[in-house]
Amino acid sequence: MSGVCGLQSDVWRVMSTLSVESVFITGSSKGVGLGLVKAFLELPNPPKHMFASCIDPDNDEATELREVTSQNPSVTLIKLDVRSDADIANAVTTVQRVLGERGLNLLINNAAINSQLYGLEALTREEIMSHCDCNVAGPLLVSQALLPLLRKASKQNESKPLGCNRAAIVNLSTGLIKSTYWLPDERRYSYILTKSASAIATVMMSRELFPDGILVVGMSPGWVKTEMGGPSAQITVEESAKSFLERLGILEAEHRGMIFFKSSAVTI
Repeated sequence: MSGVCGLQSDVWRVMSTLSVESVFITGSSKGVGLGLVKAFLELPNPPKHMFASCIDPDNDEATELREVTSQNPSVTLIKLDVRSDADIANAVTTVQRVLGERGLNLLINNAAINSQLYGLEALTREEIMSHCDCNVAGPLLVSQALLPLLRKASKQNESKPLGCNRAAIVNLSTGLIKSTYWLPDERRYSYILTKSASAIATVMMSRELFPDGILVVGMSPGWVKTEMGGPSAQITVEESAKSFLERLGILEAEHRGMIFFKSSAVTI
């Protein structure tokens, strides 16, 4: 399957029908993650429960996220380094306590690292493995830990079609997994290779979890003006987050396992 069905749907209709009861977002202290937290709160039907996680909720980087949390009782701030099994377990305990038998509707695996290290000669084993831990193992193990809660949500909402309003996992991807998107001198081995592995994992997860009524897709936020994307990027965080939520609203069974880019989607 290739291409995207319904990407040109009326924005207001899509945003109105995106009515997710609970959302968990990793890497929410800045950039795209923080933008998604804000965008969800601005929906016509915002989530009743939103879990915004970051490595250190008390540091300066999380100042704006703390402000958002203090102004919105529906948002729970969670300490989560996706490379830490203890943090993952504690996060699940918090989510379980808040949601109970309702379960978790939507997990967005956003947290990732990109050292911007260029070239084969600059690589080290430590640098490669740190990217594998955060960008591949992190999303997989967070998804694994939250899977019982996603299954509960799917069961609670089994009358709804497959999609984000029922139960879904969205793994953040990048256009850089396609060689046609590379810059002429592209040499970010660790980031691109681990994001490619995550895309393959997305497809595998989508096939395994489809019988459970859980949709799994990958989605690129675009080239965004963030610390990772740099000042030359094409779109703002706000533009990226709005587009991201528009696409979430059209997801259904036929999109499972697909990787979404700005105006297209592919299967791996």
